[in-house]
Amino acid sequence: MFSFRSNRSRANRHVNTKPAERVAQVLENRCLLAGNVLASLDSANNLSIQGDSLGNAVEITIVNGNVVVRGLQNTTINGGTANFTVATGTSTISGTTNVSLNNGNDTLLLSRNVLFRGAFSASGGQGNDSLGATRAQFQSTASFDGGTGNDRVSLRSTETAGALTISTGQGDDVVSLEDDTIGASFSIHTGRGNDAVSLNRVTTDADFSSIIFTGLGDDDVAIRNSTMNGVLKVWTKRGNDVVMVENNTFGNTLGVNLGRDNDTLLARTTAASGTTAATVNTFNGALRVQAGQGSSDAVEIMPNNVVNGERRVRKNEGVSANTNTISTRVDNATTGVIAKGNAANSFFTGLLAISPQTLTFDNTGNTTVSSTGNTLITRGTSFIVAGTTTPLSVVTLDTNGDGIFNDGTVEADATGRFTTTVTLTRRDLDTTDTVANDQRNGLNVIAVRSTDEAGAVQNSTITVDLVVNSVVRFVSNLGTYEVEMFDNLTPNTVANFMRYFTDYTNSIIHRSAQTTPTGSSTAVPFVIQGGGFTLNNGVINDVVSKGNIQNEYNNTTSNIRGTLAMAQGTNINSGNSQWFINLRDNGTGPGSLDNVPHTVFGRVIGKGMDVVDAIAALSEFNLEQATGVTALNEVPLRNAFSALNKPLTGTVSTTTGSTLVTGVGTRFLTELTSVLGNPGGARSRISINGQTFNVQSITSDTQLVVSAAATQNNSAVVARTDTITDADFVRFSSITEILDQV
Repeated sequence: MFSFRSNRSRANRHVNTKPAERVAQVLENRCLLAGNVLASLDSANNLSIQGDSLGNAVEITIVNGNVVVRGLQNTTINGGTANFTVATGTSTISGTTNVSLNNGNDTLLLSRNVLFRGAFSASGGQGNDSLGATRAQFQSTASFDGGTGNDRVSLRSTETAGALTISTGQGDDVVSLEDDTIGASFSIHTGRGNDAVSLNRVTTDADFSSIIFTGLGDDDVAIRNSTMNGVLKVWTKRGNDVVMVENNTFGNTLGVNLGRDNDTLLARTTAASGTTAATVNTFNGALRVQAGQGSSDAVEIMPNNVVNGERRVRKNEGVSANTNTISTRVDNATTGVIAKGNAANSFFTGLLAISPQTLTFDNTGNTTVSSTGNTLITRGTSFIVAGTTTPLSVVTLDTNGDGIFNDGTVEADATGRFTTTVTLTRRDLDTTDTVANDQRNGLNVIAVRSTDEAGAVQNSTITVDLVVNSVVRFVSNLGTYEVEMFDNLTPNTVANFMRYFTDYTNSIIHRSAQTTPTGSSTAVPFVIQGGGFTLNNGVINDVVSKGNIQNEYNNTTSNIRGTLAMAQGTNINSGNSQWFINLRDNGTGPGSLDNVPHTVFGRVIGKGMDVVDAIAALSEFNLEQATGVTALNEVPLRNAFSALNKPLTGTVSTTTGSTLVTGVGTRFLTELTSVLGNPGGARSRISINGQTFNVQSITSDTQLVVSAAATQNNSAVVARTDTITDADFVRFSSITEILDQV
């Protein structure tokens, strides 16, 4: 009969099942409020935590760079709500730690990379206790004792240099180890009850032997994806027990004793499927199984498992595990041992979200200028991504826009701060032309994802535009956008544009054009055009030309969407003050602006086209008759234009056959503009008793001359004119360079 007796004495040299001694001083016993724990330090920095007889929830963690003990779920510490500070400016508890929570349904959580330099011991006492650690480090021994009750013990992402001991007494208990590294041995003992033990991605040292021992009851053990370098013994004792191992590497002997009753051992493998690789167990040491004393014990070592050492299976009645048993007790999403382990883990990760922090950014480390759409403009290729989030979150980046956050990883510290650096890039703005990388687009969208210890995910983005040339800001009453000039490609055109800066104050977008592509019946946006006219107090004037310039178009530039180009007449060298922004790719096809050609001398930065598109979406109105300016026949307005709807102050009179209009109480000089008074600009028109006239000249507030003779006598009637309101137009308060700000 195979047993563990021959190896027990050797194993016991490495397994420490005795809890660490309680050497910390404890405050004197006294009458405590419900849900209160006492925390104290002695002169040797030994930490003692003692709970009362009711339910306590305590966390030992890092807050603002200090080790603290804090109450969870309304538990008080030393009679108050304040945290108890264990160590300042460090994540280390230098002495021993003893936690005794006593009776009640108690919870203990160790988190956020707290480091226990001395021996650690925790006891839940009577009650349904939850003892957990997430990213904790033990430089000595660590002991967790659940006591009686339905207990759960969960250790995730922990490192233990010494022996790890976990024991639970009577009750249906769950023990889960996940992503843990154990430098010595571990010992897991569960008592009477239907217990679940789940190990996933656990690594042990080759020089030590470990044991999983379950007591009376129907117990389940699952070991997955782990590397057991030392000897591992699993003993399930009495009850109908199940042991499943999958995708592990056993560097030394694995010994399994299934004890009494009807038990199952499954060494499972899976076949490759799609992108999922096959999984097998590799036994580099001996595989020894004692099926026990049941009448229908099953031991199934599935094909493809690799057994490089001795293989010995005794006293089993079957070689195939019952599929219903495995489904119910291992894989079921509720009743399975894996699900129970995950639920224990989730309980503690849920506690970690007690103080979530919103993902925010701190860009003070970069030299930037804010643009529309929360875009930042910068000249530095190295961009610092910094900010705050929930402490110890993992921050990942997607910088290439593929939706995969694998372009950078950084971990937030205990205060939630994180920082990393991204190299910004510029790419070809127009990939359809024959010259690669001529017009450069510096728009970089950095997607940032923060995943905290509880698994909560926050997503945000930083939009940065990397520029190398001059930058011009267009400030309008419909929004602000910036344009990067093509200084090197079109130096003369850029210089010409900049010399109009003062003339562009109060200038308007006077044209929003659409075209209908060949073969389509639907008009699409074409361009918006400005730089030709100013508007001030209802008076439209020309921007005075400073002379025409030579066309600088070449095949390294194209009139694609988002580019700034020169407006011109039939003569390609007739450009002066007027410019336009391409709303779509206008460089090719019928009516190509490249064929004419029109000089492209800049690109709209970042999210600036959102503003440009908003301008293009405005309704267009023909103001040619109202203003006398033929170019104002596609004017975008923020409010609808109503012809001749504004009554003039006072009354007017006319005589048949005369162009003279006289008024009583009128204000012709301030309410109207004449052709002679505004040469080259717009003029007013007035409607008098159904006849409309253009205002030719204004003599005084009560006398003016119209462009045609009256056809009837009118006496003391109210005249009307068109409403030209500055705010209805898209009007620029400034167009100027911001080079010195970037």
